[in-house]
Amino acid sequence: MPRPVTATRERILLAAFRRFAQYGFRRTSMEDIADEAGVSRAALYLQFRNKEAIFRSLSQQLHEEALARAEAVLHGPQPLAERLRGAAEAKSLRFVEIAYGSPHGSELLDESNRLCGDLAAQSERRFGELVTAVLRRAGRAREIDLAGVELPAAEAAELFVRTVSGLKGPGVTVDIYRRRLAAFVRVFVAGLGSRAQPTTAARRAPGRRRPQGTGTPSRTRRTTASASTSSASAS
Repeated sequence: MPRPVTATRERILLAAFRRFAQYGFRRTSMEDIADEAGVSRAALYLQFRNKEAIFRSLSQQLHEEALARAEAVLHGPQPLAERLRGAAEAKSLRFVEIAYGSPHGSELLDESNRLCGDLAAQSERRFGELVTAVLRRAGRAREIDLAGVELPAAEAAELFVRTVSGLKGPGVTVDIYRRRLAAFVRVFVAGLGSRAQPTTAARRAPGRRRPQGTGTPSRTRRTTASASTSSASAS
């Protein structure tokens, strides 16, 4: 029956996550994971051939869950800035917690790059596609003005995704990351600010007018000119 197998697999992945976070990748053995999951070694090897396969499956699951959360936020009713910030948090915060909250974070990052670099790249690409679609819709709705900054939606999305990724780094906590992200999103959306539509009155308004009370009225100029001509004739 597939259901017990799925339940066992999920239990193994959860157990592996706890072991990797607490002891690191290198110090965790397949036997440790089996004990943590409460399954036999035979049952463990029936699901995964080694701990590298477990680590990769765990990474894939985390990426897929993060993307699903991000997509749900991007399709929400909130203003664009809130959706972008919420989606970036949904995609990244769990990884920030794991990588920079665990005493073995640097080791886990190294193993992730070694074993799961392609998964991370695929996740970034899919997130970029989601952001591109949202920016295109925002442009059509005139929430932002992509033409005004001469950026196609795909390039603006790439800038967003790369910068969001760059906000992470050694010494970053969840709170620091969230503050940096919020500040960046404000700047990003403001930089793509919507193009204001001129009012009807503004479209009909003439060019710059001469201030009232200055200069010589046209009627007065004509009268003065006529008087001057008459005087010259009389002379």
